[in-house]
Amino acid sequence: MDSVANSVQLPPLDNPNERAAIGAELQVVLVDLIDLSLIGKQLHWSVIGAAAHGVHLFLDELVDQWRELADVVAERAVTLGFIPDGRSSMVATGSRVEPVVVQSVADHAVVWELGRRVAAVAERVRARLVSVGGADLVTQDVLIRVVEMLEKQQWLLRVQLGEKA
Repeated sequence: MDSVANSVQLPPLDNPNERAAIGAELQVVLVDLIDLSLIGKQLHWSVIGAAAHGVHLFLDELVDQWRELADVVAERAVTLGFIPDGRSSMVATGSRVEPVVVQSVADHAVVWELGRRVAAVAERVRARLVSVGGADLVTQDVLIRVVEMLEKQQWLLRVQLGEKA
């Protein structure tokens, strides 16, 4: 991808040649976060059941958090001179988040299905921490923030399931 600045304007890295690799790692995370937000909205519109209203509101909170995290990830990529791609075509082809079927979904099933997807994204981001941290600790901190939020969301989703058990 094209750089948005020359190397004099970019933050120093021990190995500046790793900018593209770090940018590519951030791109993968960005796409998954954008897709989580889209899936969250789809489920938000599809939820039915006695707890639908509460789940509907909870999904709004999660979607806002995923969008905020996506923005943080994309801005870190830009800071490093990498141009992130959040277009729908990139998300459609690049996301590794399991898609959802377009249909009505019971409130407890929405929580269960979303919990599985959040856990999978958190594990994929966690797997990037060591390699990215070896090259850029600031980017590692960004990814730690992402994992921290996703794991907190997993806990809150488990709480939602517990209320329905």
